[in-house]
Amino acid sequence: MLSNLFLQLTHIELLMSYSVKDILTLVKRDPRFTVKTLNDMYFEDSIVDESVYRLAMNNVVNWLYDRGENPDAFVQRIIDRCAAFEGVPARSVLRSYLPYISQFYSTQDVRQLCLDIIPKRYPLLKDSKFLHREVVDGNRKEFFSFRFDTPGMLVTNPMRWFNGLVRLGPILLDTAPYETMVFKASQTSFVEALEGRATAEKGDDGLVYVGGKPVGKNMSFGDCLKENGLKWDEAAEEKMTCVKALDDVVDEKVGAVLIHKGCYYGAPASIVFFDYKADVVVPEPFNKLMSAVVKQEFDSWQPIQKAQEQLLEAMNDSVTVIYYKSDDSISVNSKHLMRNVPARILRNLLREYTATGREEYENREFKRDPAICMDPLRPNFESRLNRVIAHINGSDDPEHPSEGVKKYFEIERHRRGGFRFVPKCKIVFKEE
Repeated sequence: MLSNLFLQLTHIELLMSYSVKDILTLVKRDPRFTVKTLNDMYFEDSIVDESVYRLAMNNVVNWLYDRGENPDAFVQRIIDRCAAFEGVPARSVLRSYLPYISQFYSTQDVRQLCLDIIPKRYPLLKDSKFLHREVVDGNRKEFFSFRFDTPGMLVTNPMRWFNGLVRLGPILLDTAPYETMVFKASQTSFVEALEGRATAEKGDDGLVYVGGKPVGKNMSFGDCLKENGLKWDEAAEEKMTCVKALDDVVDEKVGAVLIHKGCYYGAPASIVFFDYKADVVVPEPFNKLMSAVVKQEFDSWQPIQKAQEQLLEAMNDSVTVIYYKSDDSISVNSKHLMRNVPARILRNLLREYTATGREEYENREFKRDPAICMDPLRPNFESRLNRVIAHINGSDDPEHPSEGVKKYFEIERHRRGGFRFVPKCKIVFKEE
């Protein structure tokens, strides 16, 4: 499970750059795009499965290509917005830096520290390490290596997204971006990097052709290491065959760079080279982030929130849930659903969800509420929650049939001591 931070940035760019009608053509490409998926992408501090990243990123790239747009330019727009502190989920970004704030105020090089904490901020990267670091004529020259356990798990071609994430680090801390950042090797295969935009053919001469032009050559990973003066711990991996790009391959229609000259594709790990001015220090690296947090408490976030609400409404009809204090009951779209303790459980849950977007809950939170569990020694909350779930799912009893409301929302008891609220459309909750 991963933080949704970069998904948030991607989703915000969609909301700010495209109409709801346009975004609908994206989310309707794949039936796995649900209201829950969009909420997971939007709400701050959401934790999502790797498959959500793959679903979103792959569909965004293909959607952009279908529209005749360059996905590299899309990522650049995200970076440009962050540089202008426009549409930045400031609270989420600030929280991601909390464990390292004191280090940034004492460091002698903000940008080097941004690289140092990459393995801690992005635990999905495996075996991440610096292969070589030196300072030459006032510039840091560093080779950073990482790998994914399953290449392509997050996205078919992660190069542009990783590039964007790393470039954002200094920018969000009011620091100049890295002057040079280049992939020397990538786990992404040559064919995957083409993203279906061109066809590669292998020749008997050991060359790889695209459009009849030789653009790649079969070489070993060891050749890449030797070329860059690097040492590697796994001798067997040095013998792995890669395809070294002899030239850039550019998409003819949108201008996206599919293959980067000099990069070794299909490597056992990715290697990125950084060349940037050393010892850049910012006295107050978090000032702009803090200012953005304050501004978002007022008006600057409202257009984004409005666009998200319009998108959810367009995706699915909303449902209105009302809790009536007078008889301790709940109705869904004007139809009675439940009353008494089950109604109070659902009321408390919906209060929290509509206020914060939270979906994960602990049983003990409800056991402590005397309005739900009057006897703290025998709270019996599990059976009460079962009654709520039964009302939501509806009854198959022919003598007491009920339709249920699970097409609007459900409750999943997915783990011991806790449960998950699963919304399936926009929920309007009121208390009267």
